[in-house]
Amino acid sequence: MIRVFVYGTLMKNCYNHENYLGGQKFLGRAVLPGYALYNLGSYPGVVRDEEERVLGEVYEIDQQVLEQLDWLEDNGWLYTRQSAWIWLNKVRVSAEVYVWNGTVRKEQRIEFCSQPWHDGNVF
Repeated sequence: MIRVFVYGTLMKNCYNHENYLGGQKFLGRAVLPGYALYNLGSYPGVVRDEEERVLGEVYEIDQQVLEQLDWLEDNGWLYTRQSAWIWLNKVRVSAEVYVWNGTVRKEQRIEFCSQPWHDGNVF
């Protein structure tokens, strides 16, 4: 099985959750260190930033669901799927995460204290 860290529309009670992760095993809330979260309008993105961290959720999925997520996230174009270390239940584990390929502006950053991102968090 594959662990995936999600931080946006794939989280519980968000737009894409039920269609893609409904019925998948929820492992818990987790923290992704070394990345910053940005509000890109109707969805968020993370980019590398050693000083920051992102709050999200982790799911256990199979290869078929991973391929569906790659399609949704336009893997290789809008986002690039990467393996990253996360903190899940106080344990450091590896998970797949979709990293934003575009540019971001400082004013789009969502502070850790204002996370997680939700569908209503649009500027």
